[in-house]
Amino acid sequence: MFQKKGIDISKWQGDVDFSKVKADGVEFAILRAGYGKLADQKDPKFEQNYASAKAVGMPIGAYHYTYAISMIEAEQEANVLLNWLKGKQFEYPIYFDIEDTSIVYLGKDVLTDIVCTFCEKLEQAGYFVGVYANKNWLMNHLDYNRIKKYTIWLAHYTTATDYPNPHDMWQFSSTQKVDGISGKVDMNYCYKDFPAIIKAGGYNGFGIGTSAPSQPAGTQYSVGDVVTVSSYYASSTETDSNKAVIPSDWKTGTITRIVEGARNPYLLNNGNLGWCNDGDIRGRGDITGSSAPQSVTYTVQSGDTLSGIAAKYGTNYQHLASINGISNPDKIYVGQKIKIK
Repeated sequence: MFQKKGIDISKWQGDVDFSKVKADGVEFAILRAGYGKLADQKDPKFEQNYASAKAVGMPIGAYHYTYAISMIEAEQEANVLLNWLKGKQFEYPIYFDIEDTSIVYLGKDVLTDIVCTFCEKLEQAGYFVGVYANKNWLMNHLDYNRIKKYTIWLAHYTTATDYPNPHDMWQFSSTQKVDGISGKVDMNYCYKDFPAIIKAGGYNGFGIGTSAPSQPAGTQYSVGDVVTVSSYYASSTETDSNKAVIPSDWKTGTITRIVEGARNPYLLNNGNLGWCNDGDIRGRGDITGSSAPQSVTYTVQSGDTLSGIAAKYGTNYQHLASINGISNPDKIYVGQKIKIK
């Protein structure tokens, strides 16, 4: 089984000697970038930790601690984080850390909306995104079926976790000692080769920059466009047409990322559908005909949220708000007809 041992750190670990940390067997580090929605809430050790880790060749990721109480605040936090990440490269995911007891009162649906809003914003900017939470939060305060499309980082301080759902990283202790760090530090096991995945996909600043342009040169479509495709691929770099997925019925999806210069530059539905190129696309929206899906609307039910509805259909709430003329995505009403495609 693939397994790497790593730490996560913030200002509370002070000045970290990454050469000693690496020599002590630590294979990666997740750095706290900051918290909240204000520019001055960047972790005061983030820049130093980033530079020091890079200097010794330590693979790194980052995390952002949230206090958001709405989708609007989640998007504000994402925008602040994007500024902090600009110009940097991360071999491990960018994680959304949700665990603060002050926001539990919002309830599972709203808390999950907040997670999805933040993660969608980061994905659209070209980042490989994950969710960090403890076992209690993952089981009782977040809707796993809606967040499972993101990589999960579980916090559960025990010798053998009984958390039942898939997760790619496990924070198993907060009291470890590592050479090069004074005091205690969190320790993790990672079960996925993120550096290979992230570099191959051009995420997190590798190869194509941290932000995917809305309309790169040589592409006909933009981020946010709803398109109908007759085939799609598992990766942006696949060149073997025999490996294309050809569904029995044409599929409709939303372009959530564009990789300029890639063989298959369009990422559909945040990766839930796959990658495609201009030749795979049969037009914008739905195509009238026997092989094409029909237009779709949804009637709002009690407890629904716009981002929750979007997740059901593999799109994002910004797209639904745009095509339905919704100015405040936090306010939809029971019985309202929402156009999906």
